[in-house]
Amino acid sequence: MLTATAVPPPERATPPAEPSAGGDWRHVPLLLTIITVLAIVATLHLARGLLIPIALAFFIAMLFSPVVNRLTRWHVPRVLAAGAVLLVLLGTAGTLVDATIDPAREWLNRAPGVLREVERKIRPLQRMAAQFDVVAAHAERVAEGGTAGQRAALPTPSRSGTLLMQTPAVLVTIAGTFFLTFFLLAWGPSLLARIAGGVNHPRADRALRIVESAQQEIAHYLGTIAIINVCLGLATAGITAAFGLPTPMLWGVLAATLNFIPYAGSAVTLGVITIVALLTQDGVGPAVGVALTYLALATIEGQLVQPLAVGRRLSLSPLLVFLALWVWGWLWGVAGMLLATPTLLAIKALACQVQGMEGIARMLSPSSASRVQSAADRLRRKPVPVQPAA
Repeated sequence: MLTATAVPPPERATPPAEPSAGGDWRHVPLLLTIITVLAIVATLHLARGLLIPIALAFFIAMLFSPVVNRLTRWHVPRVLAAGAVLLVLLGTAGTLVDATIDPAREWLNRAPGVLREVERKIRPLQRMAAQFDVVAAHAERVAEGGTAGQRAALPTPSRSGTLLMQTPAVLVTIAGTFFLTFFLLAWGPSLLARIAGGVNHPRADRALRIVESAQQEIAHYLGTIAIINVCLGLATAGITAAFGLPTPMLWGVLAATLNFIPYAGSAVTLGVITIVALLTQDGVGPAVGVALTYLALATIEGQLVQPLAVGRRLSLSPLLVFLALWVWGWLWGVAGMLLATPTLLAIKALACQVQGMEGIARMLSPSSASRVQSAADRLRRKPVPVQPAA
């Protein structure tokens, strides 16, 4: 009896996948990231008039929050503590401005003739390089076809009208920063607590603890830096007074204020006091002396005192600090340069507190600190069991 055997149907070849009508979407996340970054940069630049007072208020509130917290532990109402701290700060700033405004105005009025006076002072050094001058003059004659062109003096634009037009905007910015700082100092912690309580979620409590811990670290860091800068300003005033420079308090205030801007602040102070020494003293000896003395002082402060005082936990990579100064200076000017380092500190403090962001913290750290931190992370990591070979 014949039995019918079921023959399986032939397998159908799977047709190749057709490309989607929308094209390749693999690069969409990268394009969205680039567009988002450009939109954020444009917003920061266009809305700087609104954002700068807010950022400065957060910076000042974070700097003086430990003082307000200490007063509240002494049973002083937080509103009164915040008002007292800001009044003392305002009085100190007013005293310093009153003591330095006239010398600063005088130096600003002398600014057009400063370069000519400096050129006259350093003429002996130019004579020492006479051979180089001869070569440069010969090259200039060759480039100009043998005719010695007279250099036209560039007109120095008067900035008085510009300053007068900008005065109302500056006053509005200062007033807005002052009142916003008061509100942050007086009601900022309670607002965060109410937000965390209103959410009523374990993650909200953990986020609040992370923010408070990062804020304490940044406040400690900035407070220590402020004390160091005040001491540097006093030492700078003493140096300039010892070398006979006029208005030493002005140069001390300038050094203390600009030292909040890493690297660039000390460089500007060094250039300013050297030029002042050239203008006010006979010869170049006092200028060289005050420049070398301040350079040694700034080196000791930056390489020895500051690392010992603030530690290595919130130390930052010099390259990233320079790039942040460049970018924020382009976005917001001097205010951006003042806020560049605190912004990096806030990012690193949060990265050190949040699990999974250790890579960002290591990226922001100097190379040596990054190696030490990565080694500590490896030591804390549990060992992975090794499977026996088959």
